[in-house]
Amino acid sequence: MDVLMGGDNGQDELWLISYADLLTLLIGFFVLLVAVSPVKLSRFERLAASINGQTQAPLVNLQEKVDELIKKSKLEDRVVTREDAEGLGIELKDALLFDSGSAIIRPEGRSAIADVAKLVRELPGDRPVIIEGYTDEVPIATPQFRSNWELSSQRAINVLDALEAAGVAHHRMSVRGHADTKPMATQGTVDQQRAANRRVVIRVE
Repeated sequence: MDVLMGGDNGQDELWLISYADLLTLLIGFFVLLVAVSPVKLSRFERLAASINGQTQAPLVNLQEKVDELIKKSKLEDRVVTREDAEGLGIELKDALLFDSGSAIIRPEGRSAIADVAKLVRELPGDRPVIIEGYTDEVPIATPQFRSNWELSSQRAINVLDALEAAGVAHHRMSVRGHADTKPMATQGTVDQQRAANRRVVIRVE
């Protein structure tokens, strides 16, 4: 009788083997997807944070600190944070940073960049920082800037220089000049839409 009972238990537990095989296949499929897809570190961090339910992802923590700084400095209309697939973007409007048609950073803009640099320096590891320059669609042609490409690139370079002067390591940073090729989908008048597109984004990956 004992032998029969033991056999029944063995039959009942056979499903565990199939279940374990299924889990193994799912894990293998997930690893395969990761291997063939360009996945950013920030995505892994968000996934890990959601799984353990305790540790907050570094970029989420940075975004909260920058948002606190924006509120404290009353810069809500001139600085915005946006998280996307590329990481965290800290968007600074040109009204804060530059005079019209100029790439020279204003004192108040330099102060804001220094505050952001301090928070970026506190991040663990040497995370890449990309400075992206954008303009509106109105062409520029001055002795200093022959096109919006040159203006957007020089503005991004000057923000990079300000970040480096505030302590962000040179080897972590790079620059992209987009001119008017990536307009934002915004509401409002033409002037308001153009103002929204004149910006520099400090992107932390």
